[in-house]
Amino acid sequence: MRKINLMLSMLSLAALVVGVGVACKKDEYKGLDCSSINAKYSSNIKPIISANCDGASCHGSGSKKGDYSNYNGLKAASDNGSLSSSVLTKKSMPPSGALSLEDRKKIKCWIDSGSPNN
Repeated sequence: MRKINLMLSMLSLAALVVGVGVACKKDEYKGLDCSSINAKYSSNIKPIISANCDGASCHGSGSKKGDYSNYNGLKAASDNGSLSSSVLTKKSMPPSGALSLEDRKKIKCWIDSGSPNN
């Protein structure tokens, strides 16, 4: 009986830790005021992507993983949700480590505004 209670306690603690982690991720962009963030493709988003994503081995010109070297390729990733999922939510891209919160906020605001070519 003690083993069962111990296992249930451990499972409850694990669920709590996972739940708190998920809740924290969801709140990261809560209340984000995009009116105060410059998120234009040509002057803000493209330089972030060029420096972190569109190298020859990743999302460069002609990449089968998605070509982020031009607006149309990045717009497609924005439209299908893969950019938001991998960069903003999972933070699994770039593989070298998550972008800074400042850069992620710019990308979030750009996506939320319809990912314009501006």
